[in-house]
Amino acid sequence: MQEDVVRISKGGGSVTASQLECIANASVATTHYVFFNAEAVQTRYASIYWNLVERADIANARAALRTQNRLETVPVPQAGKSLGVYAQAVETYCGVTPGTLLTALNDNMLTFKKDGLGRITANGIEPGAASDLQFQCIMNATTAAQLKSHGIFFGFIGNAAQAPVPD
Repeated sequence: MQEDVVRISKGGGSVTASQLECIANASVATTHYVFFNAEAVQTRYASIYWNLVERADIANARAALRTQNRLETVPVPQAGKSLGVYAQAVETYCGVTPGTLLTALNDNMLTFKKDGLGRITANGIEPGAASDLQFQCIMNATTAAQLKSHGIFFGFIGNAAQAPVPD
């Protein structure tokens, strides 16, 4: 994804919440990311913008699953059950071998297993546990389940450089 950045260098506290919401809506609907130089305005804007992005992501994920007639059966975290149980339910739902792609780091953090998305070898890229369609399903299912509302963080952890693979 590539976005154009629109930097707004002037304008202080005179920007209203409705103006910020209008700008954020336009940004979410386009490839224009807006950044305000005034820190106080940027802080207010970022809160509005990321809330809109999250709502749009959830709506898009739910629409994709609804189109596939799968929305009604999307797994959601259950109170009293471990996050690992939920992770395996999502993998099964998406046709991924349970336990091969997702891992619960604790009761509030879900991420991808090391090499679950594939790995670079001396001979090229070795595929991961999920096909592109299965990965898309995982992302749609976890987004539609609104994990944040369950107090769960889902995402990538770390991006440390790896030593080069010897020839």
